[in-house]
Amino acid sequence: MEGRVDRDMLGRLEKEAVRELLHYHEKSKKQQIKELIKKAAGRYVFPGDRIFWPVGLLANVLAEHLGQWEEEETVLSSLRAVFDRWIRDGMPIYFMDDILSGMALLTLFERTGEGRYRKGADRMAEYLLELSKEAADEKGSIPYRPAQGNGHIYVDGIGMICPFLARYGRLFGQKQAVELAVCQIENMLDYGMDERTGLPYHGFRYEDGIKYGIIGWGRAVGWLLLGLSGTLRYLAQEAPSYVRLEEAFWRLVEAVLPWQRENGSFSWQMEALEGPEDSSAAGMIAAAVGSFLKHKRPAVPEGDTGQVKKEERLQKGELLVMGAAAYIMACEKDGRIRQASGECEGFSQYPQVYGAYPWSLAPGLGVLAGLRGNR
Repeated sequence: MEGRVDRDMLGRLEKEAVRELLHYHEKSKKQQIKELIKKAAGRYVFPGDRIFWPVGLLANVLAEHLGQWEEEETVLSSLRAVFDRWIRDGMPIYFMDDILSGMALLTLFERTGEGRYRKGADRMAEYLLELSKEAADEKGSIPYRPAQGNGHIYVDGIGMICPFLARYGRLFGQKQAVELAVCQIENMLDYGMDERTGLPYHGFRYEDGIKYGIIGWGRAVGWLLLGLSGTLRYLAQEAPSYVRLEEAFWRLVEAVLPWQRENGSFSWQMEALEGPEDSSAAGMIAAAVGSFLKHKRPAVPEGDTGQVKKEERLQKGELLVMGAAAYIMACEKDGRIRQASGECEGFSQYPQVYGAYPWSLAPGLGVLAGLRGNR
């Protein structure tokens, strides 16, 4: 892929990503006052999660593109500061969401060889493997919030944990981790998709076969594509599940393409073409497709119709990414990517509040950095 990305814009986005990486977990004065009141009343106050999923998104994109940042040493030292602080705190993991940052942790280990980052990754893998034993449903899917006891499987979890499991398993020869990643994805494909559109529901419950949330929530599509793309990157191509997952990836891309608007955007809900555009959906979808194109582009033998079909799909994927990149650049202002929908609060709870958030900045930066890195 070739694309023209403004260098100054990329620098602004890089600086803002580092700033938010270091400070996103910090609480406002208003939040601090509320917590003091709760403590005074003897109520429980959550200690704070330094690596919650927005931080994970930022850490991952900065780690993924190490080697091409203008302030490379600042980026690397900031990543180390975040994880060193987490390690000093005892490596707490509160939710599945925290595992998302494990991709950056593995990058740090591979880059530095320092054992503490390996121990952090081990802690994350052990957490997931233990959850799979204690809380998984009959098919092996891990509920998004096991403590709630409702058996709800969220598509968000596919993007949060599966690439980490696949990469960890391959890096350290842990077959069980790879199998757990594949299991999560295959169950979502089997029980969480809408047959008519080919788009995902937000989640499902295997026990009674009920699918939850809306069909084609933009970030749900993004989470599933990120999970597929990231897992395929580390899954051996000779593995029995590889062909199925790759085909599922392209089927989902082709299901999404008709809903991309002329300006490259996607709606907050795929089919809501008269609804608000959502830069976070565009960023996550394009980041997943761009990553796949970068790492899995096959040769096309002359006369091989099967490979020709793959080449046609790759061209469609490139057009999707280029269109989304143009839209993302149009949403940038002062290093932030605007027109992103607010944080989801659960099934069918999608606040129609639009602004600039880490979940638009991180994937958007990834799309643009990927284009610049491919030039």
